[in-house]
Amino acid sequence: MTRRYKTWIIAAAALLWGGSAQAQEIVFEPDTARVAVEPEDTTQGEVHWFRLHAVARTYGDRVMVRWAPDEFVPWKYLNGYGYMVQRVTHRPDGSLQSDTIAPLVHPLTRKQFMERFEANDSLAGAAVQTIFGQMTNLNQTEHAPGTPGSIMEVYEEQQNVFGFAMLIAEMRPDLAEAMGLAYTDRDVRPGEQYDYIIRPLVPDSVLLVRPAIVYKIQNDAFKPVTFETQLSDSLQAPSSIYLYWPRDNFTAYDIERRRLGSIDEDSTEWRPSEWRALNERPFISMLNPQMREDAPNLYVDAGVKPGVYEYRVRAYDTFGDRTNPSASVRIALPDLVAPTAPWLWHIDVEHGDTAVTAKLFWRKDTLEADLAGFLPVYYNEKLLADRWLPLSSELIPPTDTTCIVNVSGLGTGSVAIAALDSAGNMTASIPQTLRIGDVTPPHKPRNFRGMVNPQGIVTLMWSPVIDRDLYSYEVWFSNSPYHQFEKLSPPMMRDTIFQDTISIRNNQRYVYYKLKAVDWSSNVSDETDVLNITVPNFDPPVPCRIDSVYHDDEVIRMWWIGSNEATVKWHRVFRKLKNDDQWTLIKMIDADTLLTARFMVEDRPPLVQEQRYFYAIETLSVMNSSSGLSMQQSFLHDGPRVVDIPIRLSGDYIKESRQTRLVWEPVTIAPTEGPWHYCVWRKGPQDDDFEFLLSVDAGSQEFTDRLLRAGETAQYYLSIRFDDGRSSQNSNVVTVKSEK
Repeated sequence: MTRRYKTWIIAAAALLWGGSAQAQEIVFEPDTARVAVEPEDTTQGEVHWFRLHAVARTYGDRVMVRWAPDEFVPWKYLNGYGYMVQRVTHRPDGSLQSDTIAPLVHPLTRKQFMERFEANDSLAGAAVQTIFGQMTNLNQTEHAPGTPGSIMEVYEEQQNVFGFAMLIAEMRPDLAEAMGLAYTDRDVRPGEQYDYIIRPLVPDSVLLVRPAIVYKIQNDAFKPVTFETQLSDSLQAPSSIYLYWPRDNFTAYDIERRRLGSIDEDSTEWRPSEWRALNERPFISMLNPQMREDAPNLYVDAGVKPGVYEYRVRAYDTFGDRTNPSASVRIALPDLVAPTAPWLWHIDVEHGDTAVTAKLFWRKDTLEADLAGFLPVYYNEKLLADRWLPLSSELIPPTDTTCIVNVSGLGTGSVAIAALDSAGNMTASIPQTLRIGDVTPPHKPRNFRGMVNPQGIVTLMWSPVIDRDLYSYEVWFSNSPYHQFEKLSPPMMRDTIFQDTISIRNNQRYVYYKLKAVDWSSNVSDETDVLNITVPNFDPPVPCRIDSVYHDDEVIRMWWIGSNEATVKWHRVFRKLKNDDQWTLIKMIDADTLLTARFMVEDRPPLVQEQRYFYAIETLSVMNSSSGLSMQQSFLHDGPRVVDIPIRLSGDYIKESRQTRLVWEPVTIAPTEGPWHYCVWRKGPQDDDFEFLLSVDAGSQEFTDRLLRAGETAQYYLSIRFDDGRSSQNSNVVTVKSEK
């Protein structure tokens, strides 16, 4: 069973080709072998065929045929299988002659592309990428493989690649042939009629694709058509012209411009210059995602000097041929560029007997060719509301840099110098204060205070100044109280709150502000005391490092080098024994008291036998950001063997009990010194020297000796012994004589 398929073969697909060829209705009866049996499913018995679209152009000596499938899938398959091009010649006697003029048309290989096109041919490189480039598969998508999102992601990429490939073929006929999407038939005769059939060579068992037919092409010489469009324009910037025309079936364009000049000043006739193309390569007007699909084409001609111009556009059609130019549009670009502003740098006010005058001094580094002159202007809100008053009835010549104006009857206000060009464009200097009359300054602002957040935004506040002629407040800033302050606040600021943003990454601790009040006569109050605001830099400071050390039995001295960052506020010195779990803070050093970054730490730790002391320093910023502990420094500190502990001993003989009684004053020893006890030493009547007698508990304060006989004499002294082997100095020696 055969089916009759009716299709429209058009000269260009709407999104792929431009041109002016008319669409023709063609009836195509496919071969019986190309009719497939439809399986039973939801397609309602229809077999899905893909289609080819084809267009042709005659030049008399050749005919060029272009074609394209209607989506990515058949295009990708046909890149591998190729196409057959057949020609049917219509003879004068009414007979037809069929010839296969290209049995296999397919894209060139990568190597053939490289041999045929230059390496810097970007469109050729893009064509190779669309044909041979690696595509995303379903296992490489951002969405989970197999989900609708994954499938749509791959589909959209395929359609984008396909669309870009068709766009390249549209722009470059030579690339269309290299991509297997065009063929030029040079075996033709002028005036003959031809049909061209483009047959896909993919088997029906793989993919069903209908052939494309271009019917009854008359091989006449090509005549470009006129680009029928409507040009419009707008001025969006002082030196830019925006040119618009409606969207159409063309892809690329040439924009041409010529300048018109009047024959003379009194003439209305125009002398045109030569047309020249503004674009070096064919211009493509793209749509961005924010634009509507019916948005017009847009070309921006920037950097245009004032004058009268004509613009026209030529379009590139499907075969890379240019149309005749469109009707031109005339555009007058006025001079919209104002002169550069002058600088009013000084004002002298003189109070004469009959008038008050002001001498103004200004400077302008660039004098434009069309600069007409200068005009001094005056502003006072109370006197003029929102108007500026000219102080001269005529423009001051462009070469002058000073003038004297009469300001009698005017109060203190603002003065500026305006620069005007021959087209009436004007710019003005920054206004400066003109002080006239009142010489009494306003009161000094009070309660000037501020705060800063971690992002460096400073908020300054103050109480309002109660003066009737108060004009504004001025906030001044400096990185140092000894530097010159810079004015921050805008002119005429009357708020009692002001915000500034400071850098939180600079190497300084404070930024400094002061405040002034100004009245309408430009008198300035006394400035407030300088307000210092802490820079909220939370970056940790650089840790200290050891420079040199000294230690003996009594003292440990360490010289450290600290950070010279301005934000450093404290150095905290820690100590611990080797086996301790916790550090002990032994000293806080205020970095502001140090003259240099090098400083000395001295410690006299208690004696701990055969253990090392470890030291480390933590540096803190004014925001309490910590450097962390520095690298540790260790010492083996034995301390002195003899400790200076004074002991005062007394002794007497008790006749009634016949015993010697020794007593001494209590001794205070820190618990960190460790366990200890008293040692009693005795030199009896038969002894040559003192001998250790016995130990007495640390809490005792007396000792009784029963060894002395009647009439004998003995000597005693006392010492302290620590468990770690240290001892004190000996007490005084006491002599005791027993009675008979």
